[in-house]
Amino acid sequence: MEIIKEFIKNNYYFAVLLVVCVSFAWVQFDKMAEEDHYMEIVINEGDTLWQLASNYSEDIPTTHWIEQVRSLNELPTDQIVSGELLRVPVKINKQTDIRVAEIGVGSK
Repeated sequence: MEIIKEFIKNNYYFAVLLVVCVSFAWVQFDKMAEEDHYMEIVINEGDTLWQLASNYSEDIPTTHWIEQVRSLNELPTDQIVSGELLRVPVKINKQTDIRVAEIGVGSK
């Protein structure tokens, strides 16, 4: 028993390092759970990126969301074409994974 106490006393920094590593992993896991996810939608006649942003951007600023969409889809302008697939970023709640289901309900 004395050997264990002596080891802990002399090597407490291992415990501190372990706590730091576990904390860092937990923070990264939380971040990952709230990161952007992507889905594909079919563009309907009359759709615009600004209108789609109001439906899908959630707490992402509209201009940033549009920039992400343009980058994901390699769009040179804000113009989108009816009938084409568009990859869009969406936030998925880490506690309930219902965002994709909600979006998909009315799409048929």
